Amino acid sequence: MNNTHFKPAFTLAETLITISIIGIIAAMTLPTLITNAQKEATASQLKKFYNTINNALQFAKADHGDVEYWMGTPKDLTYEENLDFMKTYILPYIKYNRYDNCFENAVCIYMTAGGMFAFRYDKNGGDIFYFINGKYNPDASINENIRNVFAFQFNKINGYDTDGNKMENKGIKTTVEPYSMNWDGTYNDLIYNNGRGCNKTRSSKRSTFCTKLIQMNDWKITKDYPW
Repeated sequence: MNNTHFKPAFTLAETLITISIIGIIAAMTLPTLITNAQKEATASQLKKFYNTINNALQFAKADHGDVEYWMGTPKDLTYEENLDFMKTYILPYIKYNRYDNCFENAVCIYMTAGGMFAFRYDKNGGDIFYFINGKYNPDASINENIRNVFAFQFNKINGYDTDGNKMENKGIKTTVEPYSMNWDGTYNDLIYNNGRGCNKTRSSKRSTFCTKLIQMNDWKITKDYPW
């Protein structure tokens, strides 16, 4: 007769301790995993919008000629004028669900693929604000805006190219690029510029240089991004 006895692999107490340890580890790592996933999704959506809007402009240029000939004397446009501009040069070349006047004189376009962007033209080109969650909230905090609102510029005069290299001709214009007006061309200025830097202590609530910071990091939200 075989009297061999088998000892359980774990006692109840040991099992409970193991489960507790696993729970603690999960509680410590899960927030980081969620944050990283949110950052990756945001950067991916931002890059997709950048490609989409610039592809649309290429089609518009093929139909209407160079961007330089789209506008007369530079001026601040009314909502109706901005809408006419969008109906001619942008809306025919993108997929969207609807548009409205969500703030000031800007035309707000709700994209079929998700997100919303607001466009307005002024004396020095156009401003574009892309809203990841598709909503404009005038009362949003800096923390909310830094994750949701991303600034681009349309056909503005810049002194630096997309890599931060100084241009020989400061009159060179871009089509749609991350907002970088008055940027000094350095990486630090993208973060610490008092009025437009990508940080939570700046004077403006809008994340004007944050988009450029993400582009400079190959469309990735890195550790120095104030998430």
